[in-house]
Order: sequence, then C-alpha cells, then structure tokens
Amino acid sequence: MSEPTLSKDPVTAPQRTRISCPGCGRNDYVSWPAGQDTFHWKCFNCHKQFELHRKRAH
Repeated sequence: MSEPTLSKDPVTAPQRTRISCPGCGRNDYVSWPAGQDTFHWKCFNCHKQFELHRKRAH
C-alpha cells in the first residue's frame, strides 16, 4: 500500500493558513489549497460552520 502524496503544484498545493473564527474569534491553522478562494470550516470551539474567504493583497 502506498502512502498518499501531497500535490507539489503551487496552484493546488495546500498552504498552512491562519484563520480566525467569525463566531467566537478562535484562531487556528488549516491546510487551505492555494487555488481555492473559499474554505468550508467548522469551529471546534463554538461548533458553527463558515465559508471563509481568502484575504487578497491590495
């Protein structure tokens, strides 16, 4: 059995991204794919679910 491999493509490879829960403010790090603008996330603290949007540089 082979181990799963992570994508080396910089467009799709997951990036460790710091997020903040819009409900309770909890901070966490998630593996957010680089080419994905939104990330579905459920907070482990307040148990609410959110569609987070990637922050873009101005």
